Amino acid sequence: MCGALLSSPGSVVLGALNGLFVAGLAHFAIGGTAFAIIMIAEAILLAIRLVSLKRVKSIHEAGGVPAIDTPITLSIIWCSLQGALFFFAIRTGSTPLMVLAAAHCMGLVGPLCARNYAAPRLALLLVGLCVAPFVIGAASTGEPLMLALVFLLPGFLLGALQILAQYRSAMLAALGAELINAQRARHDPLTGLLNRHGLEGVMKDLSRNQVFSLVCFDLDGFKPINDRFGHAAGDRLLCEVGERMRNALEEGQVLARIGGDEFLALLPGQGAEATNARIEAVIAAVSDTPYTVDGKALVQIGVTAGFACYPDDATGIAELHVLADRALYAAKKAGKGFGTRYQPSLAA
Repeated sequence: MCGALLSSPGSVVLGALNGLFVAGLAHFAIGGTAFAIIMIAEAILLAIRLVSLKRVKSIHEAGGVPAIDTPITLSIIWCSLQGALFFFAIRTGSTPLMVLAAAHCMGLVGPLCARNYAAPRLALLLVGLCVAPFVIGAASTGEPLMLALVFLLPGFLLGALQILAQYRSAMLAALGAELINAQRARHDPLTGLLNRHGLEGVMKDLSRNQVFSLVCFDLDGFKPINDRFGHAAGDRLLCEVGERMRNALEEGQVLARIGGDEFLALLPGQGAEATNARIEAVIAAVSDTPYTVDGKALVQIGVTAGFACYPDDATGIAELHVLADRALYAAKKAGKGFGTRYQPSLAA
């Protein structure tokens, strides 16, 4: 997050142009070497920062995570340079230059807080590097009224902290809500398993050269139990069945509920033989031990499975699902309670 916030070319260029503008006006109006040095340093630093940002962008595009040390260091140097500009501008005694310096200084506070809210101590340091030299320069002019800025500085910094806290709170709330929505979009609200959309996302991340099996599970005898004991009891039963099925899978194997009493399992790296063994383990986990319903009644649930293998049976995810579903239908038609692989003879 810090790397992304410190990588805004637009704000870097605009900030540098404003600094160059103020330093340039001061140099042509007042003269001296201080503003000329600041102008040269501003131009060199801008070039270095743009090169750094280009490198950050290339790392992002390559899927990497850029280091933030260089952007942070360059930001600290730039804010120190702005502080020097404000110090010398305020000491000129020129009212127009003092107003320009004050406007530029105050204009930096909001963007610095907004861009660096994820690192509040860094943001406060950057603000301080800009504001403190301005206040020190004003106090050293000998103008009594300028001393009031010294007493205003603590309140000013507290105000910056308040801005940071508000930015941070609002953005973290937005990120949290986005994460929750993404979680809900990918997971079944009843069992907590992945839903169809979530499973498809996992499957798309698999390598095209990777072997895997897709298994369709359908519960046997669930509907009569659901009708007899009610939907609330049926929901609790589905949750327990889902937990047993998930525990029967190995690490790296993924289970999803796609609706009603239908489940899908993704078994990466599994061929037909290994998939048959895993299906037997799932069927045993679901069927061997009765379930307690309403605290007293014992009921039995069975499960039937059909599966297809990638890339032997299909070369696309959608097609693989269709073939596994056909195998499931054939198994249920043949007697239920077991798993079978798709065969070309099952084609519709």
